[in-house]
Amino acid sequence: MKLLTFERDGRQSVGASISEGIVDLTRALAATHPNVREAGSVLSIIQSGIDIDAIGEESLARLRKSGDLPRYLVTGFKWLPPILRPPKILALALNFQEHIDETKLSFFNEPIVFEKYAVNMLPHEGEIVLPPFPQLADEEIELAVVVGKDCRHIRPSQARDHVFGYTICNDVSARDRQRERARMGQPYAYAKNFDTFCPIGPWVVTKKELPDPSNLAMEVRVNGQVRRQGNTGKMIFGVFEVLAYCSDYTQMEAGDVISLGTYAGYKELKAGDFVELEIEKIGVLRNRVVASKDEWPNFTTDQRTGPLVKETHTKF
Repeated sequence: MKLLTFERDGRQSVGASISEGIVDLTRALAATHPNVREAGSVLSIIQSGIDIDAIGEESLARLRKSGDLPRYLVTGFKWLPPILRPPKILALALNFQEHIDETKLSFFNEPIVFEKYAVNMLPHEGEIVLPPFPQLADEEIELAVVVGKDCRHIRPSQARDHVFGYTICNDVSARDRQRERARMGQPYAYAKNFDTFCPIGPWVVTKKELPDPSNLAMEVRVNGQVRRQGNTGKMIFGVFEVLAYCSDYTQMEAGDVISLGTYAGYKELKAGDFVELEIEKIGVLRNRVVASKDEWPNFTTDQRTGPLVKETHTKF
C-alpha cells in the first residue's frame, strides 16, 4: 500500500493512494474493521506490527463490493509528512561514487551517518524556505527506508525483515554553511537542519508493494525541466547494509527513517523554483522554493558565512 498522512477539517488521518484516488483509511478501517485500533497514524500502524497491506486491501475490497468506497475518498485536504514524528531520521553522506568524485572528497569503507531532525520535515506540496542571507542551497533526492521493527546488531541478510517500506527524502543542504562547518569538523547536521530542509513523502510505499529497492530510476525536475537522473542501483551501500550498519551504531526503532544519499549533478535551488523529485515505483515529491520572510537576528544578512551577530548586553 501507499500510506500517507493528511489533515482535513482539523482532523489528521491516515490515507492510502489507490486507483480511485486518496481514501481515508482511518475511517475506512473504523467502518470495516472496528477492532483495529492502530489506524490513527502511520507511526502507530508501523509500531503495532499489524499487516496493514492485508487488512487495508480487505477493507477496500469490502467497500468496493458494497459500493460505499466513494464515501471514503477525500479531496481538498492538506498534505502532512507521512510519518509525523519518527523516532529519528538518519541520513547518509557520499553514498554514490559520482557524488564523491564531484565533491573531490574521499571514499570511506563505512557509511557516513548524520541526523536530520523531525521538526524540520516538510510535506509534499509544502514550501522549502531559504534563509534570509546569501546561501547556496541544494536539493538532494534520496531514497529513504522506513524501519518496521526495532532491531539491534542485525546482519544485512536479516535487514529485509525489519523494513516497513520506502519513501522519498529531499536532504536540502546549505552548502556555504556546510563548507564552513567542515573546517570545524562538523560538516553535515548543522547545514542540513535549517527549518523545512527535510521534505519527505508523499507517502510510504510498503515493502509488499515494493519488495526490491535496488534498481529504481531517480529523476529531478526543476520548473518542469529534467535536471539530473540516477538510479538506486549505483549506491555504494545498499538499503540492507545501511540498516544493519545503523543497528550497530544505535538502537533502531519501528518508524525510524534512513535517507540513503544522492548522486552527482547540478542541484542548486532558488526562490521561485518548483522542484519535483521522482523515484520509480514510489511517486513524486513536489515542493515550491520560497525566500524567508523572517529575519534571523543572530546571523548577518549580507554574508554567506561568518561570525554570529553579537548582542551588546549588560551583566546577567
